[in-house]
Amino acid sequence: MKASVAFSFLLVVGASCASGPLVRDDDMSAAQHRSAAARAAEAPTDASRDHAREHAAAAAFLEQFEDDACGGVPPSERAACPLLGPLAGLEDVPGGVRATFADAARVHDAIAEMRCHYAFARARHFEESVSCPLYVHGVEIRRGLDPRSVEIVARDEATVRLIRERSRAQALLVRRGL
Repeated sequence: MKASVAFSFLLVVGASCASGPLVRDDDMSAAQHRSAAARAAEAPTDASRDHAREHAAAAAFLEQFEDDACGGVPPSERAACPLLGPLAGLEDVPGGVRATFADAARVHDAIAEMRCHYAFARARHFEESVSCPLYVHGVEIRRGLDPRSVEIVARDEATVRLIRERSRAQALLVRRGL
């Protein structure tokens, strides 16, 4: 009887995870992984304890990913979408947008800021209800061929549309000749 109760609990714990018994980092936020780890650790089986360790490892990975990407940016400042500008231009490219900064010196810091905010959103399973183009699962942030540009791209069309829409809403364009 005890074995069937433990097995039933394991099924419930496994079913509460987005991917079943296999724990993947991006299936939930770091906080949700920690909560799932606590629930699984309460079950009296080796399998549930292993499952708890997997959730704890996933939470630790997401938290470390954010810390690594954010460097010296305090946690209290990681939630705000970084300024997408001042830009000389914003144009569609295959898979997303290219933001061309008015000042080429801004690109290096902009990429670092964008990657930090993406890592922040990833650690929270993109739960923030903001219009930031970086708070979308599956985004890639890369330096453009033009040394003044950054590209925000994705692989699936729905994400590409969202990146384009949100980037246009967040972009701060400067007028030439001022």
